[in-house]
Amino acid sequence: MILLYIFVFAIISGCILIFSDRRQKGESIVRYGLKSIVFFFALNYFLLSAVKLCLGSIRNTLMESFWDAEISTYIHYGIPLIAVCVVAPVLFLLLFAKRARCIVAVFDFLWVLVMPAAFILSGKISNVAYCLLFVLCMLGSVAYSFIFYGEIEYIEKQKLKKYLWDAFPCICAWVVMTGIFLPNELFLSNSEEFSAGFLPFFLICLLGSVLMGVLIALTGAAFLPKSLFRIWYLAIAGISCAGYVQNLFLNGALAAMNGEQQTWPILVQIVNVGIWLLIIGVVIAGAYHNKTIRNICKGLCIYIVLIQVATLGWLIITADFGENNKSAALTTQGSLEIGWENNVLVFVLDNFDSSWFEALYDEDPTIVEPLSDFTFYRNGTSQFAHTDTAIPYMLTGTKWDEQQGNYLSYAYQNSDALNRIAQKGVKIGIYTDLPLLSESVYKEIENYSDSVTRKYHFAQTYATMLKTSMYKVMPFVIKPSYEYYSDEINDMAGAKNIWSIHNDLLFYNRLLEDGLMIQEGTDSVFRFYHMRGPHAPFYLSDDMKYDATGREVTLESQARGSLKIVYEYLERLKTLGKYDDATIIITADHGQGNILDSEQNSGQPDKTSRPIFLVKSLKEHHEQMEISDAPVSQKQLLPTILQAFGAEYDGYGKTFEEIQDNERYERTYIDIYGGHTIQFMIHGHAAELENWSVKEAVYQ
Repeated sequence: MILLYIFVFAIISGCILIFSDRRQKGESIVRYGLKSIVFFFALNYFLLSAVKLCLGSIRNTLMESFWDAEISTYIHYGIPLIAVCVVAPVLFLLLFAKRARCIVAVFDFLWVLVMPAAFILSGKISNVAYCLLFVLCMLGSVAYSFIFYGEIEYIEKQKLKKYLWDAFPCICAWVVMTGIFLPNELFLSNSEEFSAGFLPFFLICLLGSVLMGVLIALTGAAFLPKSLFRIWYLAIAGISCAGYVQNLFLNGALAAMNGEQQTWPILVQIVNVGIWLLIIGVVIAGAYHNKTIRNICKGLCIYIVLIQVATLGWLIITADFGENNKSAALTTQGSLEIGWENNVLVFVLDNFDSSWFEALYDEDPTIVEPLSDFTFYRNGTSQFAHTDTAIPYMLTGTKWDEQQGNYLSYAYQNSDALNRIAQKGVKIGIYTDLPLLSESVYKEIENYSDSVTRKYHFAQTYATMLKTSMYKVMPFVIKPSYEYYSDEINDMAGAKNIWSIHNDLLFYNRLLEDGLMIQEGTDSVFRFYHMRGPHAPFYLSDDMKYDATGREVTLESQARGSLKIVYEYLERLKTLGKYDDATIIITADHGQGNILDSEQNSGQPDKTSRPIFLVKSLKEHHEQMEISDAPVSQKQLLPTILQAFGAEYDGYGKTFEEIQDNERYERTYIDIYGGHTIQFMIHGHAAELENWSVKEAVYQ
């Protein structure tokens, strides 16, 4: 929206300039008009970036600064921009007179070279970076106009087709690799991670890549001097070849995008950059004057296109598109409805570690006032270190068996906990990600639907998939700029009624607008709310403001924000008069992760991991929150829930209340991720690091 907004004002300024500059005549008025529009687009972008920079939005891009802007905001900025778009071209002509045309031409070709290069190197152009680069381009163009004043030779109209044909294989190699092949390879290799169908995804990648290719080609032909055009497309060829080599041979095993940054040794990064410079340098230096080498480079680009098209075709032919139902989802149905009596409500605040909760309490003791009727079990552990195994365990209580390949399927097949709850006439709502459940329990859940219509957002989908491609093809030193997370993939397609574990603000706003209500004809409900909690990256602040960039919010702020949502729910529950009738558990699927550096062989982790356990039983009341040192774990979760509904919990262990403070027994914590499996044992209080040890570690 903001780009279109700026473009409209740039058209006005460009028209004023070309009609005010009497020296501009003939057929080149089209080229001059286009250059003028780009010039004033860059100027207006600079002015808005400078304003946002002064307002403190330094690290954000201009689009991020305006991501949630309302109509009133655009009107507010539009009034001075109207004056600028009229005054700027007139003032520009008065200041530079006959040099104005030269300045516009030089600025444009500097701008279209510098800005894409800066974007590739950093993955974005922040407000401060743009302002600096704009000033440098402007100073360079003004200096050139005074020192080397003269006409710049561009590609003649009659030779344009030949030049574009020369550049075509080089541009195609880059566009096909980053816009078509790698995104679709990612989809076909990880189809379960994508929430909508393949055909619309493929068409978006195809159409977006065609538009991108045309834009790149026309930009080079329109703004680059004739003498630089060949260097430009050879540079694209060099980058394409280097990116192909990087993805195929140099990357090695890239870590999964789980919120933790992957790092590489400095020496590896230096060698990697050297390989890139060598490839690009050889392509440009060798092919610029030598037609034979130039044809070889074009042939390599054509090879990259053909081999990837053929590979993609094979992947499509052999793909099993019937495995995952892209219309299936866990919806928000019933998320704000409870029963008349005896409800069990579980809030899973992802990644919320007890040490973080204790830090918040030490900083501000009033933060636990809404929890006066709860017991805080600070000596608790999770069974698993990551969400994909932790959530299935919390819902099944199935012990991990290292002989079983797929824990999720094994867990649900060997548990009847949800069935025991359903047999008590309880309505079950599980609000998490569908891939964390098994088909065997769908029939027990009232918010499961197999007829949800998801739609991809065109621009967001193409931009996100381009980012995933850049992460694969860029050298190691640049890769951190293109790291992405699973929620970015999920956000490409969606529907209004799908539960999101990535944006807690959606749940909070619905809670404020609609409130809680009693479900007609329902005595009891079991609600399992899986929320983002204080999981990185951090988007939601404690004043309930959403920052799409994930840079302005801290862990502590998001942790307080997630608690605020739960507190609001509790208040609504009290208003309904159903607080006393509820068993409420506030917990996490796991605590802080990566507690062991995989390079260590000491057998001792670097830190502990303790998910929060805050439990209020039916009709329980205290003067203040109680603290227990009972050695509990997630093993106590299902027995507590089953007991609350009057269901048998034999075979699932003890409830939280049945674990005594002085009990001593061995607890386990299992980290299964990225090809390795580490089993930890906890003897004694889980908050004390010396009580943690590694029983077995298998690295692959």
